[in-house]
Amino acid sequence: MSSSWGNHIKLSIFGESHGDIVGGTLHDFPAGIYVDLDKIKLGLKLRQGSNNFTTAKKVEDRPTIISGIQNGYTTGAPITVIFSNPDANLNDFKKEVPRPSHADYVADIRYKGYADMNGGGHFSGRLTLPIVFFGMLCSSYLSSQGIDVVSHIKCIGEVYDDKFGEEFPKELIERLNSAPLATISPEARKRMVSLLMSISATGDSIGGAIETAVVGLPAGYGSPIFDNLESRLASMIFSIPAVKCVGFGYGAHFAHARGSAVADAFVLKDNGTIGTDTNFNGGLNGGISNGMPIIITTAFKPTPSIRQTQKTLNFETNKIVDWEVKRDHIECIAPRGNIIITSAVALVVMDAFLEGNGYMAIEPTLVSEAKKAEKN
Repeated sequence: MSSSWGNHIKLSIFGESHGDIVGGTLHDFPAGIYVDLDKIKLGLKLRQGSNNFTTAKKVEDRPTIISGIQNGYTTGAPITVIFSNPDANLNDFKKEVPRPSHADYVADIRYKGYADMNGGGHFSGRLTLPIVFFGMLCSSYLSSQGIDVVSHIKCIGEVYDDKFGEEFPKELIERLNSAPLATISPEARKRMVSLLMSISATGDSIGGAIETAVVGLPAGYGSPIFDNLESRLASMIFSIPAVKCVGFGYGAHFAHARGSAVADAFVLKDNGTIGTDTNFNGGLNGGISNGMPIIITTAFKPTPSIRQTQKTLNFETNKIVDWEVKRDHIECIAPRGNIIITSAVALVVMDAFLEGNGYMAIEPTLVSEAKKAEKN
């Protein structure tokens, strides 16, 4: 079982849902980069969710940094972080009953019955904790270089938010990256909350989608064919549990379009830079960034762990039996998934940034004296 990813930075994650710890190690991250722990802690808090509209854990996920960070800066050594698990050793999983739409059955076949699937085991969404930690670290550095990664909830069920426009003002980026239910439209947010409350009352769940933008990445990042930027982004995003669809720019709608309607013509912008008059391709040509915002849509399936009774096969008796969740469940993954996708994308962009610039070209980022005084 290999749970590692990356070319120029290499991420590995470890642990099981109900094991003592989960964590990760990030290799080859540049030295001298300031670690904004406040931003990381905010990202971890957003990942937990909010009791206002989705199930949230009451215990804070606190990172313990084992190596690679000293006096607030990266050292160049592998960065390892772990998260202790207050639910360790809970015995709420019966192997003989595979949960509908979970990985129980396939894990049992793949790992010959030895996989720890308590709470989802190594397939659990809890394994996204190190992804958020390291993604926020990358996002902070990229922001210092004028590159921002931002996401909002595109839809929950049939309730849609406004789409990203041509402009990405800093205040919008900051608001979306700190909101527990990140929407561009306040009205859409209200309707999403109402929908989630009604879904919760019925013991059901619902799917949702996230729209992510990478803003400020210059043209020329990425490589063609197997290591193109689209394939790298997709591989990382599809590692997030419950993701079932990833699209770039116009995405699946390209299948119904004519070439004359969706060609992005190159133009000279008012500021003297080259861009395109439209952005159907989502900022990518040939798997390489073209300088326009990279636009990604990620769809999450509804969580199959719901309070309604479902049918499944009992492996011991070979009979169909009733199954239902006896604890709180997540009505929709999208609110918590928003920051996870932002983090995953930031990791990929950081990897591409290092490929394009080289390790030795990455200059240290020093926090200002005013910032130090503010933190103290």
